[in-house]
Amino acid sequence: MDKQRMHGKVFLETERLTLVALTSEHISELNTLDSDPAVMHFITDGMPRPPGHNEKAVPGLERYACENPGLGLWPVYLTSSGEFMGWYILKHLLDTGEVEIGFRIKKKFWNQGFSTEAGLALIQHGFETVGLKRIIAIVRPDNLASQSVIKKIGLTYEDKRVIHGIHCLYFSCLKVGRRDD
Repeated sequence: MDKQRMHGKVFLETERLTLVALTSEHISELNTLDSDPAVMHFITDGMPRPPGHNEKAVPGLERYACENPGLGLWPVYLTSSGEFMGWYILKHLLDTGEVEIGFRIKKKFWNQGFSTEAGLALIQHGFETVGLKRIIAIVRPDNLASQSVIKKIGLTYEDKRVIHGIHCLYFSCLKVGRRDD
């Protein structure tokens, strides 16, 4: 494992993945991720993020993580090699205030179970560590791969909504616990 290539303090580890705290050192990796038309297909219809997007977004996301312990956006690395893969989020959705789970990873890592692995760990973290009672996910209707992951990590379809001006499918899961929870 080459942890030298990983920037940031380790936040969460799974069998194959290491999620780290977001820092300004991740901006170039995020820019590379956001410039891939395949990765951005369901986000911006394949258009890369405009120059300066991550330079502006990262400081706000760092503040958000400080103000909301246990929530945020975490860059993810393949533990065995230290290679940057993308990111996962567990953060408030601006439109509703509910906590959303989400992910964006490089195409070379698609269809290998990584998003399911990280998603399950983040769902557990959200419920057990943060104390959330409900977690949601939004996805475009044509993004079948992400819908599959969302279902595998335990969220169920609720309805269609417009989020950030985009027609989305809305999924959720509730904490299932003891009767005294």
